[in-house]
Amino acid sequence: MTRAARLALASFLAVAVGALARAARAEPASPKTTAVYVLSIWTDDADDTAEALTAALRTRVREAQGWSLLETAQSFETLTIALKCSAKLEPPCLQRIADQLHADRYVWGTMARKKSGQVEAEMHLWSRGKHPADASESYSENLKDPADEPLREIASRLFGRLTGGIAAGTVVVHAGNAGGWVTVDGVSKASLEEGVARLDLGGGTHSIGVRVPGFDAPEQQASVSPGGEEELTFALAPTADDAHEGEVRSPFPVRDVAMVSALVVGAGLVVAGAVEGLRWLDDSNTSRTDRKSVPPSVTDVCETEVNGAAVDACAKGRNAVTVSRLGWVFTGAGAALLATGFVLMRMGHGANDSRHDGSTPAKSRVAVLPLIGTRGGALDLRVTF
Repeated sequence: MTRAARLALASFLAVAVGALARAARAEPASPKTTAVYVLSIWTDDADDTAEALTAALRTRVREAQGWSLLETAQSFETLTIALKCSAKLEPPCLQRIADQLHADRYVWGTMARKKSGQVEAEMHLWSRGKHPADASESYSENLKDPADEPLREIASRLFGRLTGGIAAGTVVVHAGNAGGWVTVDGVSKASLEEGVARLDLGGGTHSIGVRVPGFDAPEQQASVSPGGEEELTFALAPTADDAHEGEVRSPFPVRDVAMVSALVVGAGLVVAGAVEGLRWLDDSNTSRTDRKSVPPSVTDVCETEVNGAAVDACAKGRNAVTVSRLGWVFTGAGAALLATGFVLMRMGHGANDSRHDGSTPAKSRVAVLPLIGTRGGALDLRVTF
């Protein structure tokens, strides 16, 4: 592909994907948070490592108190090609990238492999109307999993340097070994992965809670200090549901399910039988009309192919016999199921005529309205318990 073709394709992608970036902002960040994009790190020789660090940085932004992550499918490399930036990545180019994203700030960076099995990441935070912030980190090129703890720590350090230490400290939450999420001051901030979550929080006291399906745990207070790390362990207790001691749970309503199923299927079969009846009537009328075009001497149109009318009359006659049988089968089966459904409904009335507290239960009502026409059929079934 020529350079001109690459530029044209990159420009098209930037415009098309730009709509996705703007759509991602349909739910604006809270006025109390600082929104930022984290663009894919640009590299020529360490793709997996750069992708892992990008994902770890995005996770840190999601977890950081006072920050919110804006999503975009555009990479930093695609934007620079589409916007015709030079290799020096001068300030006007970075300004055009921000305008393309409609962003007030974004994180971008480059990564290069070193001879000693290390990679060096050069990260930058561009902010509208402010001087850019820079941070760098060298580490092993083998860190290719965003969930690896060493890589999470590297992302945390880079984020802290870029933001001037706004993410003052870290809180490590332990809550069993299941999945769930962590709330900070009543707002969901991070997911529990095998019962563990790490959060970057601003300095001060915060109320930390965990939400694990099926379990409860009281909230705890965490005092976060700059550069510090605090661990909180939550003791999970089974959730107290609305079933009290001595109360018997209601059994599964097998009779009600069977009743409704019988009524629905039965009514459907009756409608299907009626439709087959209409098809039989149409085929019979067509066969009789075709017979008028057959010589009177022909007694069996299926044995002698006198003309096209005879052939059609034979086919329509056979179809009429088939659909007639189907109609009777559908109607008979449907009637039997409807009868079964009404019997089950009467049995339910007898079993529930009175309650332990002396009250009278509401009566079930069934409304079945078949709709049949020349072009098909429909069914309106309403069951009230």
